[in-house]
Amino acid sequence: MSEAQTKMMFNDCEKAAILLLSMGEESAAKILQRMERSEVQSVSNAMARLGNVSTLEAQNILQHFFEQYTKQSGISGASREYLEKSLDMALGNKLARGMLDSIYGDTISNDIQRLQWLPVDVLARFFRHEHPQMQAVMLAFLPPDTANAVLNHLPQESHDELLYRVANLQEISEHVIKDLRITLDRCIDFVAEQSGARVNGTRQAADILNRYSGDKANIMELVKLHNSDTADAIKDNMFDFMILSRQPLEVIQDLIAELPEGMLAIALKGVDFAIKTQIFDALPKRMAQALEDEIQRLGPTPLSKIEQARTEIMAVARRLYEEGELQLQLFEEQVVR
Repeated sequence: MSEAQTKMMFNDCEKAAILLLSMGEESAAKILQRMERSEVQSVSNAMARLGNVSTLEAQNILQHFFEQYTKQSGISGASREYLEKSLDMALGNKLARGMLDSIYGDTISNDIQRLQWLPVDVLARFFRHEHPQMQAVMLAFLPPDTANAVLNHLPQESHDELLYRVANLQEISEHVIKDLRITLDRCIDFVAEQSGARVNGTRQAADILNRYSGDKANIMELVKLHNSDTADAIKDNMFDFMILSRQPLEVIQDLIAELPEGMLAIALKGVDFAIKTQIFDALPKRMAQALEDEIQRLGPTPLSKIEQARTEIMAVARRLYEEGELQLQLFEEQVVR
């Protein structure tokens, strides 16, 4: 297989996954530390889902990476550690730290950003025991998405005060930074005590129900009597976009015929290779090429828009399934060869 064919076969996320898997755990971890949360999640999912990648395919991807690296690399900038030692000797510790923070970003900011990986509900429980000003400082340094999620778990009557305090923050004193570091350590300890094994209960319940040999409709009605939101969540997980990868070609064709124009291209942006292959195989070659061209024309697309398109497609699939117009295979059945 040529390098050009390999590039077409794998999307960018899958190429990154292959590269990381090729370099070993320690080196991969150093790279993952410098990536955004959403990027780490995407590439981790790709790493977990990768099938058998041939030696030649891996070589082609690595070759492409080194070619790009050769073109773009030059003299690397000095590390923070190097400059810190040099400036400490020249200016003294406090002046050096201020200058370094202006160059590399505040160290405390990087430390707090680690909290974005912690369970938001547990993080919010810790926040409740802190003074509002400390809560505001921590919210100010967190990524906006994480800060918003934590805020939504805090009492609503405190939201306006916390936002007011955040808005009025400008510079954090050395004394507050020391307190903040102590608070961070306590937060990590608190989360370690509160966290246990995590399981996606609604997904597991959906997978069980997909395999249930009894009356699915009746059991869903009984679950709904317990809690309608839980019942809806189970149904949503039964119709996950990933199930399209195991549908027969005729089912894919019937579904595509019901979709609004342009929706499929958005949904396939950055999609798992197995789903993309199954959908393209269901289309005539000319239509498949036109769809590929449309995907490329979209350019960078917000993840929220992609997820919305996938949700709407599965809503159509769910409606057709419940009306008996689409014979979806909701779980991967065992086969005998």
